[in-house]
Amino acid sequence: MEKSYAFFPGCNIPLKSPHLEKAFRDVAGILGLKLTEMEGVSCCPEPVSLQSLNMDTWVALGARNLAIAEKMGLDILTICSGCFETLKTVSVLLEEDEEYLKKINVILKKINYTYSGKVKVYHFVEIFSQPEWLDKIKSSIVRPLDDMNIAVHYGCHLIRPSKIMQFDHPEKPEKIDIIIQNLGAKTVEFANKLECCGFCARLQDEIGEKLVEDKMTELCELEEEVDSLIAVCPACTTQYDRKEKIAARKTGKTLDIPVLYLAEMMAIALGVKLEDLSLMNRAVKPNKLIEKLTT
Repeated sequence: MEKSYAFFPGCNIPLKSPHLEKAFRDVAGILGLKLTEMEGVSCCPEPVSLQSLNMDTWVALGARNLAIAEKMGLDILTICSGCFETLKTVSVLLEEDEEYLKKINVILKKINYTYSGKVKVYHFVEIFSQPEWLDKIKSSIVRPLDDMNIAVHYGCHLIRPSKIMQFDHPEKPEKIDIIIQNLGAKTVEFANKLECCGFCARLQDEIGEKLVEDKMTELCELEEEVDSLIAVCPACTTQYDRKEKIAARKTGKTLDIPVLYLAEMMAIALGVKLEDLSLMNRAVKPNKLIEKLTT
């Protein structure tokens, strides 16, 4: 548990959702997770569009980030599922294919980088779902979430393609649920649990909106009232929060489940002051959740 990680927050969270990064740093500080800042990193790069345009460019940019961590002598920890997919995929491809690694190093040497293929990439959920960290989480709880019903969204980048990601069971993932349960909350089961958030369907936005509407409608119709939907990807978090509001307005449905990032919920349970977490910095305000936490 004393191991330090090269910290890769990505682009989206620091630029668009810095409150999510702050929540994670608060949690890391409380639990004693050692993070070392990475100097000179770029975008991961984004795992959908650039990979589709030019695979070698995508891999070379990812390998450059891995090379920085390798020079530090550390494995990478990221708090973004998209960054996790990119960096994990690049690391696996280059570890398994020596000839491709040589090809990418020819590109990297033009900018004075080289990569030997040894860096491992972790999402913070992988770390905190390990038994020793779960014990530390449980012993650090200040504000138990005993009366909370939480829905968990895993998203696409975290568990797919399962052969490369090897994050969790691809059809029955449980790592996020386990963390939430160790905070004292109950996680609810629902049919649309593994459906995509629709963020990458922006060219046909009605598809993304329908995916959000279907999931949030199901959650609102469950017998037990759901206090929050938890995500671990900044794109998923933003998509559900904003599109839920739009879907409610367009359909007339009462869709009002607040969407939180896992580190925010962990920070709440570990005693971070609610006013320090920017919980109101979202489209669907978590007023009922905050009331439940403070009464």
